[in-house]
Amino acid sequence: MDWHYKRIRKNTWNTVFRKGWRAWLMLVLIGFLFSYIGASNGAQSSFIENADRLLGADDAMLPSNIELLKRYIADSVLVRKVPFITSDFAMGIIDRCSRRATWIIRILALNYSYYKRNLGEVVAVLVLSAIISILLRLFVQNVVIIGRNRYAMENRMQKSVLFRRIFSPFHLRTFPNTVRVMLIYHISLLLWSLTLVGGIYKYYQYYAVPYLLAENPRITWKEAKALSVKMTTGCKRKIFLTQLSFWYLWLLKTIPLTGLLLAIPLEMQRDAELYFALRERVEPENALLTEPAFSRPAYVEQPDAEAPVYVLPDAEIRGAGRPRAHLCYSPIELIFLFFAFGITGWIWECGLYIVRDHLLVNRGTLYGPWIPIYGVGGTAMVLLLDRFKQKKLHVFIFGVALCAVLEYASSFILEYFFNSSYWDYNSDSFNLNGRIYLAGLVAFGLGGMAAIYLVAPIISEIAARYSMRTKVIAASVLCVLFLLDLIFCALFGFNSGSGVGGSIPEEASCETLLTFYL
Repeated sequence: MDWHYKRIRKNTWNTVFRKGWRAWLMLVLIGFLFSYIGASNGAQSSFIENADRLLGADDAMLPSNIELLKRYIADSVLVRKVPFITSDFAMGIIDRCSRRATWIIRILALNYSYYKRNLGEVVAVLVLSAIISILLRLFVQNVVIIGRNRYAMENRMQKSVLFRRIFSPFHLRTFPNTVRVMLIYHISLLLWSLTLVGGIYKYYQYYAVPYLLAENPRITWKEAKALSVKMTTGCKRKIFLTQLSFWYLWLLKTIPLTGLLLAIPLEMQRDAELYFALRERVEPENALLTEPAFSRPAYVEQPDAEAPVYVLPDAEIRGAGRPRAHLCYSPIELIFLFFAFGITGWIWECGLYIVRDHLLVNRGTLYGPWIPIYGVGGTAMVLLLDRFKQKKLHVFIFGVALCAVLEYASSFILEYFFNSSYWDYNSDSFNLNGRIYLAGLVAFGLGGMAAIYLVAPIISEIAARYSMRTKVIAASVLCVLFLLDLIFCALFGFNSGSGVGGSIPEEASCETLLTFYL
C-alpha cells in the first residue's frame, strides 16, 4: 500500500475541524482532562504543577519545611541503625517525594504547629502519596490512555462520539490484560531507551501497540508486539516524516490556550490516523483486528454512511440490570441507631474512666451524653456490613478496617483543624502515630459485630412497636438536641478539661507523637 502523506494530513484536519463545533469541543475537553492528569504527552500542565501554583510556587517557607523533614529522617533510629538505609538514601527519597508532591507539604504546613509535631506522619503521607501515584499510573492511567485512543479512533469513523466511550476499555474481564500489556509495553520502551538509538527504533516499531489494545482489549503482549512489528515494517521512517510534517504543533504547544484548542486535538487525531494507515497494510487477513467498522473509510471521506456498530460495547458495570438492594434499616431506624451507638460509646468511655481513675467526667467532644464517632462508626458498620451478615469473619475484618479509617481520620481532623487531641495511644503497643492501635481496633471490630447481630435488630424490633408519628417525634427531638449541642460547641468550643482532652500546647514535643515511625 502506498503511504499517502496528504491523505493523512487532510483527514486529520477535517476530522478535527470540519465535523462541527461540538465534535471539536469534545476533543478539546478530552485533551484538557488527559493533559491535566498527566496522561497525555501533549500535556500543557500536570495536576501537581497546577496544585503547586494554586498553593504558591514561590512559598518562602517550603525549603525550611522540607529541611525539617530531612533533619527528622537523618535523626531517626531507622536511618541510624539499619545498615542498608543510609542518610543519603533517605534524603533522596524525601527529595523525590517532595518534588512530586510539594502541594502536600504546603497543605499540611498550613497548620505549622501540627506540621512540627507530626513530621513522621508528614513523611509517611509523602511516601504513601508516591506509592499511590505509581499504582494509579500502572492500574488506571495506562488504561485511561487506551480509552483516549479508542475515542480518537471512533471519532475518525463517525460524526459524534459519546464521552463515555473513553471508558469502553474498562471491562472487568479485559482490564487485567490491558494493565499487563501496557506495563510490559512501557518497561520494554524504558529498557530499550537505555541504548538511545534502540529506544527510538522500538518506539516506532511498537507504535501500534496502544491502538491495537484499544481495538482489541483481549490481545496479548506477544500478539500486539508481533502485529505492530509487521504493521510498521518499512514504515518507521514514513511515520517519523508524517509526524515531522506537523512540526507546527510543537510551536502551538508553547502557547497554552492555542495548544489546548489546536495542538492537542490535532495530535490525538494524527496519531489515530497513522494507526489506520498502518492497519490497512494487514487488515484483510488478520483475526486480531476485531472491529469491522474500522475497515470503513473515515467519516470525512464518506459522511453519508450509516452509523458504525462496534464490537466493543460500553464498559460493563458490576450488577448492572439487577434490582437495587434495599436498605437493611429505614432512615428513622438509622437515626435511632446513631444515637444508640453514640450514647453507648459515651457510657463506655465514662465507665472506663470511673473504673481506672475513679472520676466521673464527660469524655465526649460534645457536651451531651453522646460521642459522635461511636454513632457514626456503629451506624456505618450496620449500613455497609449488614449485607455480609452470613460471613462473620468478613464482618469482623471489614469492621476493623472501617474503624481504623474512621478513628484515624477523626483524630487527624481534630488535631489539624482544631489543634485538639481527645485520645493518645502512644503508650500502647502496635499504635499508628498514637491515633489508632491494634487492641482498640480489635475491640471495635467485636463491637461492630455486636452492633450488627444484636443491637441493631433489637433497636429495629423496639421501633416497630410504635407508630410512625411517635418515631418521627422521637427522632426529631434527638436531632434538635444534637444540633443545639453542635451550636454550643461552635459558640463556646468543644468540651475540654482534665481527663477529657482539648487543645494541644504549642510547646508539645513532636518526639512523643512519633513512636510508630521510629
